[in-house]
Amino acid sequence: MIAWLFWLSVAAIMLIAELMTGILFCLCLCVAALITVAVSGVLSMEVQGIVFAILSAIFLVLWARWRKRQKLSEKPIISEIQHHLMGLELVLSAALEPQAQIRVGDSYWLARSKDGQSIAIGTTVKVVAIDGTMLVVKMV
Repeated sequence: MIAWLFWLSVAAIMLIAELMTGILFCLCLCVAALITVAVSGVLSMEVQGIVFAILSAIFLVLWARWRKRQKLSEKPIISEIQHHLMGLELVLSAALEPQAQIRVGDSYWLARSKDGQSIAIGTTVKVVAIDGTMLVVKMV
């Protein structure tokens, strides 16, 4: 097979894989293959393989660093329902010792006090945070 056609095929396969995954991992390999196409006319197939491997490693390291920085800067995802619960004042339907299931509207949520202290049943509390699926409350 002609070398440039081989590398163009690799790039096309990686592009298709990238379109199916959408995480930019395969795009790194696609770009490396496209650059290898550009140099395929002047280098032997073995050297082309080395060029592809080096370029792939460089692009993947850059991608991993970018992805790590992106994950560190992401804010926690809060659903629309959780967003509406923030700041809501409730009367406890169960004592928090230090946590319990409490009634919120027509559903029940696991709740705990912000400072870890017990809070008696019937006390008015305010939702100050959401930790996964647990409401974090403090006395009003």
